[in-house]
Amino acid sequence: MGFGENSISKKTISEQIAEQLLFRIFSGYYEQGQRLIEAEIAKELQVSHAPVREALYLLQKDGVVEKVQHKGVRVKTISDQELKDYLEALYSLLNFALTSCEPKWTTNLQNELLLRFETMKQKKSAENIYEYVVSFAHLLELFFEVTGNIAMLRFFKETIFVTNVAAQTKWKMNLLESYHESIHTFIKCIELSDFEKARTAIKDVILWHHFN
Repeated sequence: MGFGENSISKKTISEQIAEQLLFRIFSGYYEQGQRLIEAEIAKELQVSHAPVREALYLLQKDGVVEKVQHKGVRVKTISDQELKDYLEALYSLLNFALTSCEPKWTTNLQNELLLRFETMKQKKSAENIYEYVVSFAHLLELFFEVTGNIAMLRFFKETIFVTNVAAQTKWKMNLLESYHESIHTFIKCIELSDFEKARTAIKDVILWHHFN
């Protein structure tokens, strides 16, 4: 059976392949700096080269992989300093989003936030780090959706991809519990409509935990 056959997903084959490659990067199957060979991926997934090429382009656009002259496509390598810069940029984006959301926050939005947090808890219980990270990004995305600022949402998506992939070695199950507790603190601040404390809490989540 070829890749994507009988799938009920509305995603294109290229998007499905990109998601599979991203999962492999998160799980450590592909390491930072490792070359991704289009022909090998196409053969393994039983697809033509075209959707694989498109999948690699999608990941390149998101900053997950990079094209190096004479060396092909490889998983992007990010130094600790560059990662720190990205994380600080991510916090700045979230700080902006939280400030913009405060006067717009409603009970319905709060319920949606709790639903997304529940998904995170389920992924943590299943010890699925990849899905947990993806669900956390989806939770944070809510705040940018509320702002209605399309540019900021795009910047957020680009930044969160890079920071999640670069920080993959930090996401171990033995550290996930304390990380999750910090996120829970952030959620409780939002529940209490204390956005000032929420901004402090998310700073702890984004900046401190990625380097401890």
